[in-house]
Amino acid sequence: MIVEDGRRLNGEPYCVVLFTLTHVYILHVYIEFINRRRIALETERQEISVYTSPLTVLSYFVLYLLHEFRMLLVWIVSQQYLLVALPLLTAVVYFVYQTDGAHQPLLKHAESGLIWYGYWTLLGIASSVGLGTGLHTFILFLGPHIAEVTLAAYKCGNTNFDVRGDQRFICKSSEADVVSLTIYAIFRAVQWESFFWGFGTAIGELPPYFVARAAALSGNRNEELAAIEDLLKKKPDSVSYKERILLMVHEGMKRLGFFGIFLCASIPNPLFDLAGITCGHFLIPFSTFFGATFLGKAVVKSSIQTLFVILMFSADTLAAFMGWLETSVPLIHGYLADGINSQKGALHGKDRVSEDELENSTSLVGLIWNTIIFIMISYFLLSIVETMALAQIKRRHDQEIVELEGKIRSGDTKELFVAVSEGFGDTTKKRPSSPAPSSPYSPTSPPLTKSK
Repeated sequence: MIVEDGRRLNGEPYCVVLFTLTHVYILHVYIEFINRRRIALETERQEISVYTSPLTVLSYFVLYLLHEFRMLLVWIVSQQYLLVALPLLTAVVYFVYQTDGAHQPLLKHAESGLIWYGYWTLLGIASSVGLGTGLHTFILFLGPHIAEVTLAAYKCGNTNFDVRGDQRFICKSSEADVVSLTIYAIFRAVQWESFFWGFGTAIGELPPYFVARAAALSGNRNEELAAIEDLLKKKPDSVSYKERILLMVHEGMKRLGFFGIFLCASIPNPLFDLAGITCGHFLIPFSTFFGATFLGKAVVKSSIQTLFVILMFSADTLAAFMGWLETSVPLIHGYLADGINSQKGALHGKDRVSEDELENSTSLVGLIWNTIIFIMISYFLLSIVETMALAQIKRRHDQEIVELEGKIRSGDTKELFVAVSEGFGDTTKKRPSSPAPSSPYSPTSPPLTKSK
């Protein structure tokens, strides 16, 4: 650079150049401070848990529900046709229900089917909703239902029995009508329960997709995808086996598109949440993502799991397993054999066992099973509460970052200057034990209070 008479620098007054450089430097400091503040807020969220901060999590969970309820009301009010259609539809349904006629049996049948298959759909949603915290409803509900249908089919010799209602699993034919059963016949008896459960799991995969898509459209940083990007920067030798599988799923989503999503959805794995995040981030069309997920989960994956349970509880497989259990673990064999025999007797209309016998033979197994269900449901509910609370906290933190960035754009950097000055002050001198009230944007502001 050329200095002319000590007053000009590259043709511009020296004071103007100095002011410009100072302004650029200060702007760089502000941006660096915002980045450090963003990282500090992310670290703060990672330290919050329902087990270490129950009151904080509960309070933000309530705020999340209030916010979502308010947004729902705003959306309903904005949709003018709903204000007319919903009351009108409610009145029509009430009138049809209260009016006697030939349509009542059909209406009752439709209501029963809607409740029954809606129940399995909700269980499917509960199984996949959230990031790895879903309730394993196949193991807890659908799997036992399929096993019960299989046992009833082999006891009755056919599938001519109801699977729901007061007369469920009661044989309607005599022993003389027993015929050879096929796996396909048993599968058809539970295919719709399995299908709607799989449909629910496909619906439960939508939240990660929409969250990642919204973040990509708004230019925000997705934390889960940022973790994948950090893994990509690691050396291959330092990547664990689980992280390697995670990266393979991520690359498969990017390269294969529809078929990659379909393949991952068809194979039972706990990493499919990443598929929704990846597809949302790269703005994969909704029809492509949900179509592949629906086919994979509702048609292929649920069918594979259903056939596996049917094979496990078929007569030959069950007899071989009980024979091995009798020689290896006779104590467990006794309890399990009594429970299976009592269940078979209860499934057959003419062979019902007494309530006392059924209770005595299955009390221990029932107690253990109910305890497992209670623990898993409690964990699932706590995970949902924590996830929603953290979402509300992140919403507040994101708003803080937006306000800081807005002050830079508007030129209102007074509070930023104070915050940055305090931040640099910490590096040169020790903070006193009783600090004075700091700026709300200071990096040393106290974190969210943790309740003991």
